[in-house]
Order: sequence, then C-alpha cells, then structure tokens
Amino acid sequence: MRALGLASAVLLLGSLASACAPAAAPDAPPIAAVHRHQCGKCHAPPSPGSHSREEFADAFGRHQKRVHLTQEEWQAMIDYLAPRAN
Repeated sequence: MRALGLASAVLLLGSLASACAPAAAPDAPPIAAVHRHQCGKCHAPPSPGSHSREEFADAFGRHQKRVHLTQEEWQAMIDYLAPRAN
C-alpha cells in the first residue's frame, strides 16, 4: 500500500509541475505564449533553436490539420523557434 501511495504522489507532483509551466520571459514575443499553449496541449513544446527552419516548417505543415493558427501565426512561430541566420 505504501508503494502505491508513493507512486500516486509522484504522479501527482509530476502533473502539477507540468501544469505550472514557467511563463515566457517579459521580453518574449507574443507568439511565445501561443507556442507554450498550443504546442503544450499534446507534447512538450520544442525549444527555440532546437531544429532548423526547414524541420519546423515540415512539422508545422503536418500540425496545421489539428492546430488552427493563421498563416501569420505559423510564420511567426517559425521565426520565433528557428530565427534566420545573420
């Protein structure tokens, strides 16, 4: 019984931690909040810079059937997650 109670507590704490995701930095663009909210519904939101522009564009092409954003929001998401090289 004790092991079951401990396992339940661990699961509860894990779910609370994910529900209390940190807010975007104050200087983050508005699309950062959309990123956290929309991407976080189904999986861990990818970190900015974690993939190339092409990889994000390909993935977002598949996500457009499920996640309803405007074309401008999709472009802003790509620009936020994979900024253009200088």
